[in-house]
Amino acid sequence: MEKTINNASVLFRTRIDIYSDDKRKEEILYRWSEKEFQQLHERARCEVMNYITEMDEMYKQKNGNGFIRHLENRMKTPESICGKLERKGYPFDFDVAVEKLNDISGVRVICFCLKEIYWLVNKIKTDGRFKVLKTKDYIKHPKNNGYQSYHIILEVPIKDEKGIRTMRVEVQIRTIIMDAWASVDQRIIYKKKKKISSRLKERVKQYGKIGHLLDEMIQNTIDEA
Repeated sequence: MEKTINNASVLFRTRIDIYSDDKRKEEILYRWSEKEFQQLHERARCEVMNYITEMDEMYKQKNGNGFIRHLENRMKTPESICGKLERKGYPFDFDVAVEKLNDISGVRVICFCLKEIYWLVNKIKTDGRFKVLKTKDYIKHPKNNGYQSYHIILEVPIKDEKGIRTMRVEVQIRTIIMDAWASVDQRIIYKKKKKISSRLKERVKQYGKIGHLLDEMIQNTIDEA
């Protein structure tokens, strides 16, 4: 009898925890949709995109061509945030997400070649428009799966009726080739719920290495032109 009661108690606690997590997820969804929160993040992304567009014009005046092939922005969905909180071992909590996660807002810059990436990175780091919180060079040091890109976490000042607020924006800078690889990887592996074979993962990883060789060849051709 005692064993049955203990087992029932464990089962009951488990159900309470699941219910509690669902409630926390609902709170994240609700607070994510608040107008002020959305607007602050949108303004931060716009600040970064406007800056990158200015740098593109500067680069064009100097070199005859701009570096932007494509410029886009996004805000993570509540579902994506909950998934990331879970992967990192954080509780399902809105305030924890805002404090701990640097990529709630993101801007992606697709460039034509490698040198353009590092030119833009140097400008961001040195001109003082935004505070650089963190950088990761996945071009020189690709991820284990073959992913390549340059990531910068920026602190963006936003002025409103409450004063100056700072918002974080993750900027991903990559070439056309890197972006094509990332799109293929996402379709085949990254967001698949079914198990992917190690053989297929290795094949996609090799495509990343081939892509890097192609980027170097493109850069050499541009330098010679």
